[in-house]
Amino acid sequence: MVTINKRHSVFILILTIMSVSTGKLSGQENIQSDSSEVVTDSLMAVGLVDTLLNKEKINIDFNPEQAIDYLREWYESDIWNRDDHPLRQSVRRLLFEATNDPLYLAEDYIRQYDWDKIKIPARNFYMWDTIHIPVPVEKEKQYIREKDIDFFDPQLADTRMLLDDTTGLADTTKAVRANIDIDPSTLNNLFVQTKKQDQDNNDRMRHDSIILVISDTLREVISTNPDFPFQYYNYPMVGDSIQSAVNSLMNYIGESDSSRVFFMGANNIVPVWLSNNSSSMTRLWLKNEWDEEMSVWIGSISRDSIDIIVERGVHFRRPDKTNNIADAKIEVRTVDNSRLAQARKIDVKPQYWKFLSEASFIFNQAMLSNWTKGGESNISTLLDITGNANYTNKEKKMVWNNQARIKFGLVTSSDNENIQIRKNIDQVDIISKFNNKAFGKFDFSATMLFQTQMAPGYKYPNDSVKVSKFFNPASLTVGLGLDYKPNNKLSVNFAPLSYKATFVPDTAMIDPTNHGLRADQQSKHEPGLSAQINHRTTILEDIKLTNKVRLFTNYINNPLNVDIDWEMIATAKLNWYTDIRLNTHLIYDDDTLIPVKDNDGEPVLDDEGNPKKVPMIQFKEMIGLSVIFRF
Repeated sequence: MVTINKRHSVFILILTIMSVSTGKLSGQENIQSDSSEVVTDSLMAVGLVDTLLNKEKINIDFNPEQAIDYLREWYESDIWNRDDHPLRQSVRRLLFEATNDPLYLAEDYIRQYDWDKIKIPARNFYMWDTIHIPVPVEKEKQYIREKDIDFFDPQLADTRMLLDDTTGLADTTKAVRANIDIDPSTLNNLFVQTKKQDQDNNDRMRHDSIILVISDTLREVISTNPDFPFQYYNYPMVGDSIQSAVNSLMNYIGESDSSRVFFMGANNIVPVWLSNNSSSMTRLWLKNEWDEEMSVWIGSISRDSIDIIVERGVHFRRPDKTNNIADAKIEVRTVDNSRLAQARKIDVKPQYWKFLSEASFIFNQAMLSNWTKGGESNISTLLDITGNANYTNKEKKMVWNNQARIKFGLVTSSDNENIQIRKNIDQVDIISKFNNKAFGKFDFSATMLFQTQMAPGYKYPNDSVKVSKFFNPASLTVGLGLDYKPNNKLSVNFAPLSYKATFVPDTAMIDPTNHGLRADQQSKHEPGLSAQINHRTTILEDIKLTNKVRLFTNYINNPLNVDIDWEMIATAKLNWYTDIRLNTHLIYDDDTLIPVKDNDGEPVLDDEGNPKKVPMIQFKEMIGLSVIFRF
């Protein structure tokens, strides 16, 4: 204890008054300003607070043992504002799970446990004694009347004790079931009354009978079983109660316990809860090496099962049955089991060729009625068919990819008089690329590209002048070089040794100058350099983007003028057979001249009075809902 005298108290009071009057206290100082007085913490003034706040955060890493000790120390402390706080309960359960065996080990042990090891018979909780009493009996069996045993417990109003005149022993089962203590004096009074009633019967005999009674109840009972897990019992039927309670909790945990499993699909991840209360099904998309997709439904009806259901409309085809099975013979030979059998090599026949075909149909429709801003009703369609035949030989490190593609579309427009049908898109492509492993991610490559169209094309609105037809024009490009493929999404082909040929055989009907040839030419041959870039990517979960760029330059004539052919396809998947598709196609060829028109649509003339023609960018775009068929 510290004693402060009057002299000290006066000194403390003076210091307090001085500190208040000067405006300075411990840890604070005054900063004068023009407008008001601001009190600032002295630690902040010297910069110590800023140093602490700006200090870099230390990385804290615990191993499991350190984490358990640290959390246990905080859990057992008295800092909690209440014992049943959810965070404290969660930490307690986390500590229990981390420091004990998993639940499934306890479940297996309890299911296999021999519950008879913890059971003690109820009769072991009572001390038994015998009472000798004289009981009058007749030669025939006699029952003690119900009114003579009213001193028993009311629950034993219908009890009968049968006496045997031969052995004189009472049936002790009834007394044991009663679980009561019988007063010997009460029994004596009973039989004294009986004796008085039977004094006149001289022919009767008297025998001693033994009755087994409970003289005391034990508070604690110890089992003689060496596997008994407890020190003692203090109540009968405790083993049955423990077993019943454990079984109840096992059933409760079995109904409420759950686990979550993730299934990886083509473009999605499906979480499935394994529990007894889940019955919902989720669609999972699957994809093969050809990017073909199908969906299955996944769910869990019970905690120990996963149900996979095939989508409706998906069929499995079994191979044809083999005929003449009865004529088949099986070669059977005796095997010597005394020595090891010689291992035989299993020959696996590789599948070199893989085929895939895909057809998509796009449909667009627009209807206008009394539309003052102009325009006309139209319907446009596009059929895009692609076939692939790919050869892969891993032993010889060879890959040969072949693709044929046909795109054909029509557009209809109507005016007040008639309906006009015109060709919208007409394209035939045949692509072949042969690769052989070179080094790293580079392959020696040989490429071939052939392009033409099928149906005649006209110079609309004049439908009497043809500008194209089958093989007029047609182009063939071949090249030798290297192919760089860092992953399965990007491929860059560079062919410094390339050749491009353009054909217009029918110069009588088709003007070759529209396709980069002179008026007297039926074909043009160009040596040069070519490059092809193919790239696929996924923008969002269900949106894919494909780019195909082809470049060519002529070594002899204007090598800096590069021919460009760029096609982009963006698809947004709706389901497994429909998507929304955007297709754009850009072409630039320095040798292809296009007439120049003024703002009124009239052709512009050159100095000689002929229609002026210059190279221009050719662009085509189509968007619509497509239906896809794969076979």
